[in-house]
This record gives sequence, C-alpha cells and structure tokens, in this order.
Amino acid sequence: MGYVRTAGMSTAARRRRRRTALVLTALIGIVAAVGLYATAYYMGWLGDSDTTTADETAITTAAPTLAPEEVTVNVYNASGAPGIAGRTSQALSSHGFKIDAVDDAPPGTEVPAVAEIRHGAANLEAAQLLQTLVPDATLVADTRQIDVLDLYIGTDFVEVTSADNDSATATG
Repeated sequence: MGYVRTAGMSTAARRRRRRTALVLTALIGIVAAVGLYATAYYMGWLGDSDTTTADETAITTAAPTLAPEEVTVNVYNASGAPGIAGRTSQALSSHGFKIDAVDDAPPGTEVPAVAEIRHGAANLEAAQLLQTLVPDATLVADTRQIDVLDLYIGTDFVEVTSADNDSATATG
C-alpha cells in the first residue's frame, strides 16, 4: 500500500484541494450574483414598478387647461443621437411651446428609456400638457421653483411631429 501514497497525493491532500476548489467556486458564484443584482438595480430592472405605473397613469388622466404658449421647455439630448434635441425643439415650438434651452444633457445624467419630463410641484399641469405630445415620457417631479420644464430625450424616443400648419417636419 505504500506505493499508492508515494505515487500520488494523499487522501487528505486531495480532500483539501477539492474543498478549496468548492469554496473558491462558491465565492465566485456569490460575487457574480451580487454583481448581477447590482447591475439590475442600477438599470432599474428591479423595484416597485407596479406602484410607479399606477401613479403615472393617475397623473396622465387629468386634462390640462394650459395653452402651449404658457409653457417654457428646455430640451436636452440624453440619447447621444445627433440633432434630435434641435428637431424636437422645432417641433415643440411649432405646437406653440416656448423653448428656452436646447443642449446635450449634462454629464452624469441618467439616460431615460424614452423620455423624461422633469417639473416642479407647481408645473404638473404644464408637464401633462407636454406629455400629450410625448405620450411615453415619464413625469418626474423635483424641487425646482421655476416655471420651466426639462425634457430629457432617451434612446427609444420617437420624434415629435410638427404642427399641421408648419411645413417643417421632424423625421427620424
């Protein structure tokens, strides 16, 4: 029996190596699972989306009584598509909205899937009016005190068409 021990590893050494491999595999699996969870959380795949959808649906049901001429909008391109903010601002102005700023989104801005309309508490009605032209946009209330809306254009944004009386049309 001595030749078995000298020819290879001892049983204790084989068990130790197997245990080490199992522990390392388990640790790698745990790190991968935590990484996937963190990615899903950061990308917004997790969370309480049912209550958000119900809140957004309740917000969009009220009919706005403002005229587009009373609403000022900043248009920001968060999608990276060249010229989309300019074309969108022209289409919005053809519908009567006042355009204040047209620019790329500031660095570090979270890119929305379709679009976000950011507004202050007093501008909910104006945001709902703008949402009639961008129906898939999400309304996001913030703490601003000014009467200006911010429209952040996302990667799946469908461009707003110009008003019927305007010869310029926004095309994708």
